[in-house]
Amino acid sequence: MKKYLFMLILGFTTIAASAQKHKLTIYSRANSSNCTVDYTDYDKLYPDSIKSIVMIDYKKKYQLKNINTLLLRMNLDGWKLVSTIADANGAFGNVYTVTQYLMSKEILLDDAAMMLYIQNLKSLK
Repeated sequence: MKKYLFMLILGFTTIAASAQKHKLTIYSRANSSNCTVDYTDYDKLYPDSIKSIVMIDYKKKYQLKNINTLLLRMNLDGWKLVSTIADANGAFGNVYTVTQYLMSKEILLDDAAMMLYIQNLKSLK
């Protein structure tokens, strides 16, 4: 009986602890032409603890030269592919296509980080 009561209390404690976190979906854009990732305005929005985890320079850190390897590496870090955007550009009759990949990731923010995010979002123009 004590075993079941302990499991029940542990379950409620886990639910209460996870309820204190705010889930936020963030987005980035991976570029196929140079294997870079664009984190728009994240340096202005999030605290340093989040920036160091999220804003990784994959090209520099892993010496990536192939977009497929970049997408697989980002997937290992929790990023999910949301959409692809093909942009055809022509210069002097030459047409080339640059594909951008929209990626998303869910992060958890505590109350203080969420309040800082909201304040930074309000001040961002």
